[in-house]
Amino acid sequence: MSEPSRRRARRAPRIGPFLLTGGLLGLVAGLVVSAVGPATNRYGAMGELGFLGVGCAALGVLLAGIVFILLDRRG
Repeated sequence: MSEPSRRRARRAPRIGPFLLTGGLLGLVAGLVVSAVGPATNRYGAMGELGFLGVGCAALGVLLAGIVFILLDRRG
């Protein structure tokens, strides 16, 4: 009987937590910008809050995806 060969497992990051964290950080950033930024007469407060929250969350997911790809290629 031969011994089973031991291979070193490649530790790769998982994409789900990266994208979720990026989306949540983007959402928080959008909410902060909406709350701190100047008020506009064009949109209501909730419309501005939702628009900036969703837009920044999408940007956060995009940036998290780029970071994931860079880390995955490096490893």
